[in-house]
Amino acid sequence: MRNVVEKLIYMVFTFVIFILLWKMTAKIWDAFVPFNYKTDLFGVFIVVPLMIGLSFVLSSLTFRFIKNANN
Repeated sequence: MRNVVEKLIYMVFTFVIFILLWKMTAKIWDAFVPFNYKTDLFGVFIVVPLMIGLSFVLSSLTFRFIKNANN
């Protein structure tokens, strides 16, 4: 049961970090990147997978830091 709760908390951390990265990227993207189909495809196929991977890495590091702080 504890393992399931830990995985659920990990996924919530990942989702929250992804949403924060999404909002920050959207502000930067709207300010500096021109709107056309090439930049949209670049965003979908390059930027979004990088953000997903980064959110999992940051979530893992955060979860590990919180877990080690309790010991």
